[in-house]
Amino acid sequence: MRRFPPGAEAAFEVVPQGHETAARIGNEGVTVVASSAIIGFLEQACHLAIRAYFAAGEASVGSLIDVKHLAPAFPSKPLRMTARLVEVDGRRLAFSVAASQDQRVIMQGRHERHLVRLDRFLSAASEVQAEQAPRRNVTFWFDFHSPWSYLASTRIGGLAQRHDATVDWRPLHLANLIDAIGGRRVLEENPAFVRWYKEDMQDWARLYGLTISYHPQFPLRPARALRAAIFAADEGHAPGWVVRVMQAYWSENADISDLDVLGRLAEEIGLDPQAIRAAATSPVYKDRLERETKDAVARGVFGVPTFAVDDKLFFGNDRLSMLDRHLGGDSLNRFAAGLI
Repeated sequence: MRRFPPGAEAAFEVVPQGHETAARIGNEGVTVVASSAIIGFLEQACHLAIRAYFAAGEASVGSLIDVKHLAPAFPSKPLRMTARLVEVDGRRLAFSVAASQDQRVIMQGRHERHLVRLDRFLSAASEVQAEQAPRRNVTFWFDFHSPWSYLASTRIGGLAQRHDATVDWRPLHLANLIDAIGGRRVLEENPAFVRWYKEDMQDWARLYGLTISYHPQFPLRPARALRAAIFAADEGHAPGWVVRVMQAYWSENADISDLDVLGRLAEEIGLDPQAIRAAATSPVYKDRLERETKDAVARGVFGVPTFAVDDKLFFGNDRLSMLDRHLGGDSLNRFAAGLI
């Protein structure tokens, strides 16, 4: 092993992109560069500072991160990353790191790396990977017609991420599902219930920091947006599309049955507006939406939002705490604290 001289340093600039924002990893609406992305860039700076001193077959891996995120960084603007080796203790290497943008310190602190023999490290990592269970999947059924689906759509991504689970975003046509099963239409219930129902919805919206209001022409037909949601999922943009359309409908009184509106929303999240318009009126996606709805009926879904893990169903935005607990242990206290 060669000697690593304290004081070895490196600096580089990177321009973070839209896919590196907090919004793209589940923190919907937070369109600043994610802490995890900045940390990754800082690790890269540390690697650049010491790579010239590696022996053959040697590499370094991160072992400790102790940084403070002091200010927001924005995509499409240069970020300057710096790293300086400040301590060498056998195979442990400690760095002082900082990230800045527009003369502002964005993040700073300490990062430690350990030297490894690459062949041994990869062999051990492969053995651990082989023993790990596959990632769990949460199926999330929704309809843009449902304000409760809007509430849930802003939380399900972050909840699943905490448990290293994936989310399968599944649109269904709620009116057709209710017709198929003879289900309940809550706005046709007795006036006292409807009054309480709308108050409860607003209580949840305030808890989540959202604004919800019924469109002046409610209910708008959601089929076009739902068909487009299937296309967005095919393109890997389901979370962004669903949350943005929900927000437009329930918080901005946008007409989500209008193709031009759908095109504008698509462009905002990086999807092809023409492709979205085509999918919204495509008989292929019409058939796929019908199949999604029939599949939901077959799985025992009776309303939205509904979540499924394996064969267990959780119905309603207010069951996210139960879903969280099911995925990773008792987390009701975290829910009560407003962290879900």
